[in-house]
Formats: sequence, structure tokens, C-alpha cells
Amino acid sequence: MGKKTIFLGAHTSISGGLYKAIEEGEKLGCTTIQIFTKSSRSWHASKLKEENILKFKETQKKSNIKTIIAHTSYLINIGSPNKDTEKKSIDALKLELERCQDLEIPYLVLHPGAHLKSGEEKCLEQISKNLDFVLKNASGKTMILLETTAGQGTNVGYKFEHLKEIRDKAKEKKKIGTCLDTCHIFSAGYDISTPTEYKKVIQTFDKIIGLKNLKAIHLNDSKTNLNSRKDQHENIGKGYIPLKTFSLIMNDKRLKKIPKILETPVKKVDEHKVEIDLLKDMVK
Repeated sequence: MGKKTIFLGAHTSISGGLYKAIEEGEKLGCTTIQIFTKSSRSWHASKLKEENILKFKETQKKSNIKTIIAHTSYLINIGSPNKDTEKKSIDALKLELERCQDLEIPYLVLHPGAHLKSGEEKCLEQISKNLDFVLKNASGKTMILLETTAGQGTNVGYKFEHLKEIRDKAKEKKKIGTCLDTCHIFSAGYDISTPTEYKKVIQTFDKIIGLKNLKAIHLNDSKTNLNSRKDQHENIGKGYIPLKTFSLIMNDKRLKKIPKILETPVKKVDEHKVEIDLLKDMVK
């Protein structure tokens, strides 16, 4: 992989085995992929078998996939005021982190959480505390990446300040990074629709969170307009975010080495190939 490597890919399926996601990524022309390491609809998973771990690592070695990112189950809410949900979420996050460490996956993306009317401040504090609890005894190198959210419902993380606060309050901050989602920030009110506004947003992100802490980007168009506070992904070029914005991201030298992942709605994963080719063609 020379200077011209474009770190671009999609969320691929582990159906039929974890290694299958890598093979699928290869077919799409990905250099990076995102996966669930277990069912996204379940709290639990059995321990990974040694042969499956080896198969996964060997398949990656033979592939062009340079970085693999994992995404946590959507059930997890470490900011929940419900003690039972909080405990289940902590246990599930620990389990997912262990799986990433076994598979040598460097990044695990997490939606920060929802306060369910207990209040944002209390929720942010609880998220920091629980991240410390999970990361304190983590032996591997996997980082948890807090994802920017659209601010739908009572979700926190729709302001860059939220992610900064969580990280600032945590003792294990070296193991906490950020994942920026284009659909989410746009829906949350960060206008990235023109070159001038895009520049401002990236500068704001850098000032508040720091580009050095940005480890992954989700490239998604938005079905809804600016500041709609709705989490509805759309295919690239078919939503409210102009194609020009995606071109700006693809050509932003500061973001060159950051893995960029598509999570756009497709009926079959191979439909992502069209979007991957479109984005690759934008690179000057």
C-alpha cells in the first residue's frame, strides 16, 4: 500500500463467520471495514473459539484490509438511569472489548448513551465513570471511540462538548477516541453543506475535541435536513448533504489516514461498491 492508499470501506456482514466480513470487504474494494463482532441485537455471546480468531487474522493478513473497526451492539446504554440496563450495558461493553482484543481490532465504536430524562449532565458523568470501570482492567490496545450522535430522543453526544466532557472526566482518556458521523453531525446542527461551513465545523471539532483524537469517520448522507435531530442515513448524493462535502472530506489532508466507513442503507452489501467507487473518484 503506497502513498495513494485511500482508507475507505463499509460496514460488512459477519454472517457465516467473522472472516466472511473481510472477504466481503475485499470484493467491494475496501481498505478498511467495520463489523459487529457478535449479534447486534443480543446482550450476550459465547467466547470466541481459537480457530475462528486465527481464521480471522489470517484472512486479514492476506487481504487489502488494513484497518478493521468494530461497532458495539445498539442495546448498550452505559448512561442509562435504569440500574439493570446500566449493569447489562457495562457487562456487554466489557465482553465486546474482550472480543476486539482477541481479534486485535484497534477500535470499538460506541454510541455514548441516552439519559432517558435523568438529565444530560448526570448522564455524561455516568458514561465517564463507566468507561473508566470497563477500560481500567482492559489488557489490550483496543480504544473505545465515542460516536457523534444526531441528538435523537434523549441521546447525548450531539454536541462536540459532550464528547470532550466525557473524555475530560475519564481517567482512562488514552483509551478513548472519537468517531465522527457526517449524517449525525449534520442532523445535530453542524452545517457542513458548503466549503466555508465545512471548514468552520472541522476547526470547531479540532478546537473542542482535537483532530488527533479522531480515529474513524462514518460517511453517511442524511435523509433529513440540517438540525432535524433525526438519525436517518441516506445513500451518498441522495440526501441533504451535498456531494461537494464528501469530496471535501475525501481530499482533506488532515483526514487522509483516518478510516472512512459507509453505513448507508443498501439491500445488498455489494451495492456499496457504487458508493465506494464514487468516493474514490473524488480524490484528486
